[in-house]
Amino acid sequence: MVGFFIGLFVGAFIGITVMCLCTAAGQADKYENRT
Repeated sequence: MVGFFIGLFVGAFIGITVMCLCTAAGQADKYENRT
């Protein structure tokens, strides 16, 4: 049971991290295209 919660927490953390990286990359591309 504990392993399930740990896996769920780690999965959510990785998902949020990937979303942040994708968002940052998207914003960087937009700024580069403007200049």
